[in-house]
Amino acid sequence: MADFRASVIITEPVDVVFAYFANMSYAPEYMSNVEETEKLTDGPVGVGTKYRELRKVRGKNATAEIEYLAYEKNVAIKRRSNSNGLLVDYDYRFAEIQEGTQVEFEGKVHVKGLMMRLTKRVLVNIIKTEDGDHVQRAKELLESEESSLKINREY
Repeated sequence: MADFRASVIITEPVDVVFAYFANMSYAPEYMSNVEETEKLTDGPVGVGTKYRELRKVRGKNATAEIEYLAYEKNVAIKRRSNSNGLLVDYDYRFAEIQEGTQVEFEGKVHVKGLMMRLTKRVLVNIIKTEDGDHVQRAKELLESEESSLKINREY
């Protein structure tokens, strides 16, 4: 069961929308707390691809390793963020529709240990506050003239 979710329709073709979400170098554009990303693995993005992400969390720098767990071009992406043992899955589904692309997003926080389980609701609220609007933000950027023109459709 998802801890937070979002659904948007983006008036761009599915290949453009998918490419935008698949390439983590765009994350600082639509995820307001992400400062930068760095691809750690060689080759095209797919299952097993890893990135390092630097973000501001409550005013402090935090790093996470992002790993792609699922990748089906123009259909689905699932990536897991690991920041000091806090695991968060970001699961995206894409569907081409008449208006453009339907994007369904679900976020799931995984916790281990008694202390983490006791504070899970607080952690979910923090993550939801930081990342809960990123799909809407991506929609706004992709539907603007500048952003959709610079996306590498080869992802």
